[in-house]
Amino acid sequence: MTGPRVLIVAPRLDGGGTENHLARIVPQLRRAGLDVSIFTIARGGRFDRELMDAGVPVFGLEGSGRQPLRSLRVALALRKEIRRLKPHILHFFLPEPYLIGSLAAAGLGGIIKIMSRRSLAHYQQNHPLLARLERALHRSVSALIGNSAAVAAQLVQECGYPEKVGVIHNGIELPPSPDRLARAARRRELGIPDDAFVIAVIANLFPYKGHADLFAALANVRERLRGPWCLMLIGGDKGIGSDLERQAELLGIAPNIHWLGERSDAQALLPAADLGVLASHQEGFSNSLIEKMASGLPVVATSVGGNIDALVDGESGCLVPVSDPAALGTAIAGLYDDSRLRARLGTAARLRVERLFTFEACVRRHINLYLGIAAGADVPVARLIDPPQSRSAVSQVSSDLASGRVN
Repeated sequence: MTGPRVLIVAPRLDGGGTENHLARIVPQLRRAGLDVSIFTIARGGRFDRELMDAGVPVFGLEGSGRQPLRSLRVALALRKEIRRLKPHILHFFLPEPYLIGSLAAAGLGGIIKIMSRRSLAHYQQNHPLLARLERALHRSVSALIGNSAAVAAQLVQECGYPEKVGVIHNGIELPPSPDRLARAARRRELGIPDDAFVIAVIANLFPYKGHADLFAALANVRERLRGPWCLMLIGGDKGIGSDLERQAELLGIAPNIHWLGERSDAQALLPAADLGVLASHQEGFSNSLIEKMASGLPVVATSVGGNIDALVDGESGCLVPVSDPAALGTAIAGLYDDSRLRARLGTAARLRVERLFTFEACVRRHINLYLGIAAGADVPVARLIDPPQSRSAVSQVSSDLASGRVN
């Protein structure tokens, strides 16, 4: 292994977006020659074995216990690993690992600290002490990384130093180009008629994902959807499933909904769809959105968070106001009526993902960050991530942060 030793401090490696992100990028970083390992604050997650089989050292504390005693035990175990591994860089992902990892590293000199936040900071509203602690910790880290311009802008506001903040968007592996055979096969598997207009949503059933807004929107425009149509819902029930079922019954759209639950093959089902929707009230940066785009689907998404980074309104998709079922329904009905527009937006959406949001680009930006920051380069973090010689449309976001133009 060459380059700096990096120890990533992560949550339990189960099925969330951050955990999946780490399970995919860390093996690639190792293959690129970087000495990267992971300390998880709770062993036993679904990705532990997968990462270790890929050659990634995974450390952490077994067992459970009550907070804050367990947090202290985890911090002590992590401190022991830091002393043993002597990493050049500690990279904290998400708030709990950030707090525990900072406690573990207190007083240990010569370590570069990086924090990655992967959602908007709405959680701080209910945890004011956490918000104050995070702001205090920002002073001791060398880089604060958001996965969208909106997340990064919040970090700039919290720390007051734009030069410490950068953006690394999520990346995905491009699926095969869409074709009619795949469309027909997926529809047969799902029992969806060939002539149905299919709307796809990949989102766990949380209130902030906007399913209720989407149901209201579809009820509003039901008369404009003249032929057979269905809403294909992919995502696990996180507590609101029964409420949504009742809403669908009351609105008269229950027969049109296919409740598919949580699926490991969610992206493989997208060829069955004609349109993708993401009606979230908040987003860091949605993998499911760029997966729909990469599948060649036209997408209607709320104008919030990383959705604004992912697609350009009217060029590679449609953006609508948050919590506005009328606007959402109008956009859906407009695309239902215009097959040529759907085709144009879907083609442009896939090209945008190919150009800006590939898995390879995400890995490359992490490598740039680690090598640049370990070398002590005296440039803004945004320019470490996207050096001038590799400038692109997406790197302009980081450049804007470095110069303070995003607020």
